[in-house]
Amino acid sequence: MTLSRLHCYLLIGITCFYLLFISGCSRQEDQETKASKKENASVAPINLGGIYRSPLMNNPSTLDPAYVQDQYGVAVTRQLFDGLVQFGPNLMVLPALAKTWQVEENGKVYRFFLRHNARFHNSRQVTVHDVVFSISRLLRVNPSPAILPHLLKIKGARAFRNHKTERLKGLHTINDHVLLIRLNAPHVPFLTALGMYQAGIVPKEEVEKSGKNFAQNPVGSGPFRFISWEKDKSIRLQRFSDYYAGAAFLDEIHYRIYPGVNIERVLSDFKKGNLEEMLVSRNVRQELTSIKGLQWFHRPSLSLLFYGIRGDNPFLKNPYFRKALSMAIDREKFIKEIAKGLFDPARTILPPGMPAAYHQTDEMLVDDLKAAQDYLKRAMEQETGPIPAFEIVSGSMSAFAKAELNFIQKSWARLGIPVKIKFITNWVEFKNYLRSDAVQIYRYAWFADIPDPDSFLYPLFASDSPVNFMRFKDSHVDKMLLAARGMVDPVKRAEMYQKIEALVLKSSPIIPLLYLSVDRVYQPGVQGINISALGAHTMTLHRIWLKTEPI
Repeated sequence: MTLSRLHCYLLIGITCFYLLFISGCSRQEDQETKASKKENASVAPINLGGIYRSPLMNNPSTLDPAYVQDQYGVAVTRQLFDGLVQFGPNLMVLPALAKTWQVEENGKVYRFFLRHNARFHNSRQVTVHDVVFSISRLLRVNPSPAILPHLLKIKGARAFRNHKTERLKGLHTINDHVLLIRLNAPHVPFLTALGMYQAGIVPKEEVEKSGKNFAQNPVGSGPFRFISWEKDKSIRLQRFSDYYAGAAFLDEIHYRIYPGVNIERVLSDFKKGNLEEMLVSRNVRQELTSIKGLQWFHRPSLSLLFYGIRGDNPFLKNPYFRKALSMAIDREKFIKEIAKGLFDPARTILPPGMPAAYHQTDEMLVDDLKAAQDYLKRAMEQETGPIPAFEIVSGSMSAFAKAELNFIQKSWARLGIPVKIKFITNWVEFKNYLRSDAVQIYRYAWFADIPDPDSFLYPLFASDSPVNFMRFKDSHVDKMLLAARGMVDPVKRAEMYQKIEALVLKSSPIIPLLYLSVDRVYQPGVQGINISALGAHTMTLHRIWLKTEPI
């Protein structure tokens, strides 16, 4: 990773925060739509029509956005529902049903101005009463959505969720198209949470009329409307002609369902030209490399595969020892030999694409055996007795996990540090083990709930976080994490998260290994692809079009 690229990512992050949180009138244009029109003007004419065929590796559990818990449901509901705001390809928060918004009282109040031309698929106009209904409904959904902690910042939200009141004090309807949301205190991730799929706005009368059946016959305001769902076979969507941002280029989307993650059948259908896209794994890449013209997309996702270290364990409590463990791992060699180039090496906590990520710091981890040996020597000067055998616990026994753990084992053997591997494949048992005093080092992957640094740094490193299995404790970091949540100034907030990350890296309770990635392959004729770090399943197909016949 070059320094210029690091600066590029930082610039993207700061720009994102500026557009997100600048106080006062946030009169934001539909930048993606304008950019798309400008770009399209300089290229070949867009072909209108056609059917886009996409694989789903299982049936969604529901198509009601408030209850969606799986990526299959996310892929479909992203086409059916819009929220107040949405994310651009670089995770910039852009207008959706809300054309503009204002941030007032230093971040405690958000004033949203809804579009007058936004309509549901039943032709009714979208109003703030639908927004109030949708947010209120989300607060009482069970199981609770990932964005619930952010929604609970709304004034009166906890009392409403606990059925102590039937009025949500923080929501104020100024008129049919202006909504004021008041928070208990400034909470910058709140706006980002409103762009997540769970926050899709639903029409009250359709939900109340259909009841539980709304999950199988959804009505939204997105670029496509629901037509049919044949379990284990397909889900059909059709272009919504009255979409406020302009009708989609495609006529229909057909999601073909492959129950039980039947990747072999998906691959066969893709090779025959019966699908426009599919996910990529090592085996898939090998099967398709000989086919000319395919479009390959790879980018790091908002995720991190890492090794957590219990900081209150003898030897492991020494930061020099922890740094030695991290520096002894040749990440480039690991990516080349074990991951076969599919992932990107990680030396910091926040992944690329995350606002405030990728900054230079003196504490940035490097792959340097000589430096690892020097750190180990400094650690041993403070310890007595020989180095014990350490245990790494993993919740996965996949071929990749085994190969990775073997690589780590050999890396640490070069320092004379013996390692034992323990597998606990039952997820509940694995989590219970991580909470116990027995754990020493554990293998773990973290995925951001929302594209905000808080969704990484607070859960992993706040002293009171239930998933801080490292038992990392730093009162200064705790104070900074809480302060950052309320910082409205985008540059200062980005700087705060960089300082937090630097402090954590200095202590080294975590060994970042790799950023999991978004990998997709498309047929030659698919145009308008723009995958974000949130994953291909979160991409709207509103501006996708088909240039040629499939292979």
